Amino acid sequence: MNLNLQGKTALITGGSRGIGKAIAGAFAAEGARVAICARDEQKLLQTVEEIQAQYKSEIIGVKANVTKLNDIRRFISTAKKKFSRIDILVNNAGGAFVGGINAISDEEWDNHIQLKLLGYIRMAREAIPALRESGGGKIINVIGMAGRDPVPHFMLPGVTNAALMNFTKSLSRELEGDHITVNALSPGTTDTPLTEQTVASLAALAAKTPEEVKAAIAASFPNARLATTDDIARVAVFLASDMANHLNGITINVDGGKTTSVW
Repeated sequence: MNLNLQGKTALITGGSRGIGKAIAGAFAAEGARVAICARDEQKLLQTVEEIQAQYKSEIIGVKANVTKLNDIRRFISTAKKKFSRIDILVNNAGGAFVGGINAISDEEWDNHIQLKLLGYIRMAREAIPALRESGGGKIINVIGMAGRDPVPHFMLPGVTNAALMNFTKSLSRELEGDHITVNALSPGTTDTPLTEQTVASLAALAAKTPEEVKAAIAASFPNARLATTDDIARVAVFLASDMANHLNGITINVDGGKTTSVW
């Protein structure tokens, strides 16, 4: 099936590993030109080499921290200079934190809000002019399920992700006249390096082994498994494709049906 992504340029934040890396590979497989950013330059360059070797694609990596406005602007301008246009933005960079309200310091609140919430907002704001120049485009926000389904010890990512759901809907309405759609996808627990860190933290809190905690999480899903990064990447590619042109302001749960709420 032709998704009409050939020759389009996709920007992906947090693209050096996990979900971001899988999304970058999925776009490259469809013939898109890809620019990824991350803070770890060595891992970033390694990912670029792997994707180039596998898909013979046009891909660049730019070391950038999305908490820094100058880094964001440099990432966008580098991609635009290389590929002449920008058609798709995937906001994915972020982190995890396990702990209740008394475990979260003001500094940790600020760091997470700067990275996840304001990082997405800054990236979208700075990329919108380039998307307009291209005649329209797609913004896709990767937002954790804790934003919709609050759970103990995930207050920090839950609060920022809930705000991002509001941001996604609000921005989608603002950009309607620019032919830019704004949608989100919410992964359930996904088998990534970041999840391994989260599982280790949960295991310490529960006095269990990481293997026990991971098995219990997997068993809590209707299909009894964690999501793979490819599960998430396929939805991102769909939202960026012409098949999703009439979708705007929505959030798709990629959680194997675990969430039972009607909204």
